[in-house]
Amino acid sequence: MPRGSSRSSGLLLLHGDVKTTTAWLRQGVVPSYVVPLAGWTAVVPGGPAQASSPYDDATRMLLARRVPSRMRAAIGFFRLDERGVIVVHPRGWRAMTRWLVWERGDGVFGLPGLPLARPGDMAMAAGVVPESVRSLREILSDRTAVLDDVLADLMGALALPGERLLSGKVKDAEGAALVEPATKAVERFSRVTKEDKEIRTELEQL
Repeated sequence: MPRGSSRSSGLLLLHGDVKTTTAWLRQGVVPSYVVPLAGWTAVVPGGPAQASSPYDDATRMLLARRVPSRMRAAIGFFRLDERGVIVVHPRGWRAMTRWLVWERGDGVFGLPGLPLARPGDMAMAAGVVPESVRSLREILSDRTAVLDDVLADLMGALALPGERLLSGKVKDAEGAALVEPATKAVERFSRVTKEDKEIRTELEQL
């Protein structure tokens, strides 16, 4: 049975503590809930991004944002309409962020010009045993599955907490706190993105 009906939702799991994660979010443009979990800190979009179009989509902005090395490994699960996007931020300050897209009927594919996240990358970021890779491949190879089930099953195979947050059930989560972007951070972003075509191109691929 599908586990949610949201057309756009996301969950990013970080290895930064609540204080570090809150400071990071304050320097962005996406109001987000911070939720402490076992071994992780979860970030869930909490409202529209405080930026002009096309940067006002909170889910895509969180999905596209770089994660500092001190907060890695990190892994995110996102739903963009009928597409599921997994983003993996490996450990290491020079490690490349990797992406995987799953869509019913088409299965797995990558984003043009961006490194593909493999099941092994997901397992390493989550800190689970290599044997889980087989389960991940089986989940991703089922092209007839329901998207919400695929995302939830991947989290289960990776032994990750916070599955209920995928469907937006965050306000009543224990310890959840809404973090608003700092005004100066929003103003700085607005100045930079007037001429920043690189971010626009990356968002349009999602």
